[in-house]
Amino acid sequence: MIRLSGLFYVVLAVALFYSISANVVIYTVTFDRCIHNSTCPQGNPTKFNSTFTLNGTLSPIVTLNVGDKLQFNLATTVVIHPLTICKNSPVPKFCQGVRGKDELNKPITKAGETTSVTFTTIGSYYYGCLFHPGMGALINVTSSTAVRPSPSNVDTGTGHK
Repeated sequence: MIRLSGLFYVVLAVALFYSISANVVIYTVTFDRCIHNSTCPQGNPTKFNSTFTLNGTLSPIVTLNVGDKLQFNLATTVVIHPLTICKNSPVPKFCQGVRGKDELNKPITKAGETTSVTFTTIGSYYYGCLFHPGMGALINVTSSTAVRPSPSNVDTGTGHK
């Protein structure tokens, strides 16, 4: 009985930690024109000249805390560009070639679809097109004590916010 009560307190402490420190970070995602060697992310295919935009910013780097839930709400249909979140993907290839091995969520392609991931481990992750390298960007997941910008103030990696 004593061991069960000790386990209960540990589970309760973990649950309280995540309920206090975790956030749901929501982005509205569109697929917009970009200019190569300027606003397109590194490795973006030249034949497409488009990439994902989060809350109006082309391919921003996203910074989250462990325990945060990242949710993408797709506002544009992108049939040949399935938006996915993955790990272990070398820059600038992002999620290309992953095809299920390192996907953290279900890729989405139709306007109105939503996909999300709750990050439980510190590290580098990626969001982007499952099929095309460069159509996406980095997700940095840090400890819960780090300061994280709000989605409306996300660093785009260009020095502009």
